[in-house]
Amino acid sequence: MQFQFSFKQMAPSEALKTHTQAKLMERIQKFVSKPVAIHVTFSQERHEFVMHCGITGGDGFNIEAETKCDDAYKAVDLVSDKLTTQLKRQKEQLKEHKGKTPTAQVARPKFRKDKGEINIDAAEIDAADILKYEALRKQRKQG
Repeated sequence: MQFQFSFKQMAPSEALKTHTQAKLMERIQKFVSKPVAIHVTFSQERHEFVMHCGITGGDGFNIEAETKCDDAYKAVDLVSDKLTTQLKRQKEQLKEHKGKTPTAQVARPKFRKDKGEINIDAAEIDAADILKYEALRKQRKQG
């Protein structure tokens, strides 16, 4: 992981950098397999600390989170929670996209017996039924 820190309108703090780096690495390593670039910006607006964190992943995703808080360390905790939520959502979307099976798609349509088509009212579907369905579908496209 590659970290880049920016401080606007406040003095750079090495302790804040190490705390932020440790906290974000702990949270992000659970969800990311490829290298990521993390850009963290701290700024101060009147009496509040603003923390903005942008993550660019090797998997092709960009996630950003921002929070305002009266304590800089509390802002780090809030942003890490937001990033964890977004990374979980990103990972679940990838799992759902890859997890679709062709048998679930075959069971949806209703078939008629009079045209020699397969009846899939039974609870179990085996590979032979799927092959018959695909063969009938190809015939229908050709004819």
